[in-house]
Amino acid sequence: MFESRLKLPSTVAFILAGGRVGELSVLTLSRPMAAVPFGGIYRIIDFALSNLMHAGVSQIGIIPQYLPSSLIDHVGIGANWDLTGPGRGAKILPPHLGPNASHWYEGGADAVRQNLNYVKDIDPELVLIISGDHVYQMDYRRLIEFHLEHDSDVTIAFRPMGSQTDRRFGYGVLGSDGRLEDYQEKPHVLPSDLASLTVYLFRRSVLEKVLEEAPPGEQTFGQHVLPRMLGTYRMYGWMFQGYWGYCRTPSAYFRSNMDVLSGIADPEAWQIRTNLYDQGLGKMPPVSINASAKIQNSLVSPGCVISGEVQDSILSPGVCIEKGALVNNCLLFHNTVVMSGAVIHTSIIDKKSLIEPNAEIGAPLPAMERLRDKDLVILGKDAIVEKGVRLPPGERMAGGPHMKKKATEK
Repeated sequence: MFESRLKLPSTVAFILAGGRVGELSVLTLSRPMAAVPFGGIYRIIDFALSNLMHAGVSQIGIIPQYLPSSLIDHVGIGANWDLTGPGRGAKILPPHLGPNASHWYEGGADAVRQNLNYVKDIDPELVLIISGDHVYQMDYRRLIEFHLEHDSDVTIAFRPMGSQTDRRFGYGVLGSDGRLEDYQEKPHVLPSDLASLTVYLFRRSVLEKVLEEAPPGEQTFGQHVLPRMLGTYRMYGWMFQGYWGYCRTPSAYFRSNMDVLSGIADPEAWQIRTNLYDQGLGKMPPVSINASAKIQNSLVSPGCVISGEVQDSILSPGVCIEKGALVNNCLLFHNTVVMSGAVIHTSIIDKKSLIEPNAEIGAPLPAMERLRDKDLVILGKDAIVEKGVRLPPGERMAGGPHMKKKATEK
């Protein structure tokens, strides 16, 4: 267990729980990305909340924008992450109107600026700003200690990406002492392979100053605030070498889930907590595996009933696989039913969906390193795929009572 050499100062955290993330298609029609299920029993925001809990950061403002209902239900008052009691709390900070807020959040920096009163009420020395969209284990105390040792105004967590560089990220250039020399968000030409993990630690007084003095239209940290601070403030980069799952595209989200199966990502060993009362998870019966079932390299959650064949898949609580059905390389969310004779490959199927007999969905998975977004079938909540329907790779289908794929649509 990490023990800091220094007395760690009071710290408040903001989790940017953000918007819909359209790349995830129907998975985020009714929830923000931070509330999307992950690894069977978790939601993506559980990783940020658990990391903060383990680091002793117990005053947390959660900033959502898009359809926050499921996120609010899941987080509650933060009891599942020991965030209740004196000097502790998880507070949802949705968009609001007020003297300094007359519009919806227009980016992470704008959202934090509109909630600076939350910081002033608590009066911390440091403010930690993190994304709620990523899967990782990080001990923020190490980041805080580095920040103090370098007398930094803002410290950014970076990770060397090697051959996995992607222009979706922000990239930094660090000097030999860790000083940030350059920062570019989503550059056309990468200045380095050091990707920002959207983990920013600010000296509280500096954060207030740069946000309150921000020119009109300055909305985001990566594109606006951090580049403007270069050369004026003490800015450092802290290197993170651990696992980091980027989940903002279907293929990246799918790979990160499959990393749980391979053991590369291990939420249980990381002591990631979730809300066991959300949707009755804590009251689910044990898994029921019938004599006809065949299960290979799969994660099967409580409440599942398995009579068919499941290979290389993750099943959330309450999923039912009937005898004669095959599920291969799939993510099936809560209470989905796959009926006899149905075959599903390389798919992500949201909650309470029904796959009727002899439906055929997707195609066998190519090599994981070559997986593309268009290889995946994604079905939204309450989707119904009727008897005998064939859905090819790349299909996207919203759920709901009027969203069915019928046999005549083969």
